[in-house]
Amino acid sequence: MRPGSAVATACLAVLSVWHLADGAPVWAAVFAGLALVQLGFALRRTAPRPRDSAPADPVRRNWVRIAVANLVLAVGAAFWFPPLALVLAGLGLYSAYRARRPVAVR
Repeated sequence: MRPGSAVATACLAVLSVWHLADGAPVWAAVFAGLALVQLGFALRRTAPRPRDSAPADPVRRNWVRIAVANLVLAVGAAFWFPPLALVLAGLGLYSAYRARRPVAVR
């Protein structure tokens, strides 16, 4: 994920939580949907790469699990304590970034 995509997704998530805190759940849902669409476009590959026959990397799989858990918890926390939702969403985006980034082998 490029930094600009991460910033755009984070801004849409902030707007969503902001509108939810202001008592506008419809606009909060609209901005949350836009954040998810932006995240989907940001994580989409532009050119298909050939798949290796090697098994999946367990480190990458753990980062994906952490990212999904943080983003799910962020949605739940948006109703309970909105600032916590922003922190969890940020951690989820960072985890998604780490899952897509190849690990340098030394």
